[in-house]
Amino acid sequence: MTEPQSKTENENNMNLTDDLKTVQLLAKGLLEVYEPPLVTLKTHLKELTEKQEAVHTMITTERHHLEDLQNDAMLDALLADIATNKEKLNSISNSMTAMHKRVQSLQVRAANVEKVAKSRANQQKPTMS
Repeated sequence: MTEPQSKTENENNMNLTDDLKTVQLLAKGLLEVYEPPLVTLKTHLKELTEKQEAVHTMITTERHHLEDLQNDAMLDALLADIATNKEKLNSISNSMTAMHKRVQSLQVRAANVEKVAKSRANQQKPTMS
């Protein structure tokens, strides 16, 4: 029983060796078929990644530039508001100055009217007595 068993083991070992050689040849053939396209794809992917990074950098730079322009537009709007408010302030200041002059003139007139009223009252007092 040892002889057939050893014969079977030898056949199994030979079959295993043949199977290993077959697997190695298949693996080598698959690598020969698929490796060049994979290397080419890797190169193209690297190029595309570099281009994508360049485009991303350009877009980011442009976005910052547009934000700066928008901030400048906001600043321009604020400056325009300052100019408008300055005009309003001048208008209000001129109106207040005019009102102050008018109040002074009315006070002077009221003082004159009061003097005239007192002098008439003084003139009428002696005539009543």
